[in-house]
Amino acid sequence: MPGVVSEVERGADGLPARVRLRGRGGGEGCLIGVRDTGAMQPRKEALDAGGVALLRAARQAPGAWAAVDEIGFLESCSPAYLAELRLLLAEKRVLAAVRKDSTPFLRELFARSDCFVLDLDQLEAQP
Repeated sequence: MPGVVSEVERGADGLPARVRLRGRGGGEGCLIGVRDTGAMQPRKEALDAGGVALLRAARQAPGAWAAVDEIGFLESCSPAYLAELRLLLAEKRVLAAVRKDSTPFLRELFARSDCFVLDLDQLEAQP
C-alpha cells in the first residue's frame, strides 16, 4: 500500500532525537524533526519539499488505498504538506495513525463526516 511512515531515531538518553519521513516502499526520505535541546523541532522546509513529494507519490500511485503513519504536531508547521494530505484524503481511502493531540489540523480531521476514529486507549482488554 502506498503512503508514508515516520521513523524515530532515539538519542543516547533514550528520547527521540530525530524523525525521518519515508515512503512506505523505502528510500532515503527526509528529516522532518530534530531535538536539539528540549522539545522536538519541526523542519518545515523538509515537509514542504520532500514530505509533499512523498504524499503526492502515494496519491498518484495505483489503487484506492494509502497509509499514513503518523500525523502529529510536526506536520502542522507545513501548510503545503497539509494541503497535499487533504488531497490524499479526498482521492483515496486512507488508513492513518494519528498522534493523540489537539492541533487545528487533527481537530479538522476528526470533524470530517468521512473519518472514523478508533482510540486504542479506549479499548478494553479482551480476555
